[in-house]
Amino acid sequence: MEKKRNRKPNWTEEQGLLLAQLVNEHKGMLRGKFGPTVTSQGKRRAWDTISQTINASFPLVVQTGDDCEKRWYVLPSKAKDEIAVHKRESSLTGGGPPAKRLSQVADTVFQVLGHSEVSVTGLPTGIDTSMMQALEMQQR
Repeated sequence: MEKKRNRKPNWTEEQGLLLAQLVNEHKGMLRGKFGPTVTSQGKRRAWDTISQTINASFPLVVQTGDDCEKRWYVLPSKAKDEIAVHKRESSLTGGGPPAKRLSQVADTVFQVLGHSEVSVTGLPTGIDTSMMQALEMQQR
């Protein structure tokens, strides 16, 4: 007879928001390059501090530093998807309902990552072909 693996409940929206806010507070350590001030032990301590804060706010489910770190690597992916949809809907023309607002989690992740890492509209060094066509038409 196989034992069932006990799983923790899924992270709630509030826990994800708190995690994103705490990562934003510790982003110098967590997202910094390794060097004299940024070490693997320092990063581990930062994740442990984050988990302690989350556990103090949500005592029913105990999250470890590893749990928080794993969850953090899922949040930006989901936030980037949400931001891409938001940008696409915002740039549509014509009538219809306004684009849905970003969730607080996606907005906070966007602040942590910065604008450069959440570029979902194209390549930063890419060429806008519509501008090239407009220039060609002006030259004719």
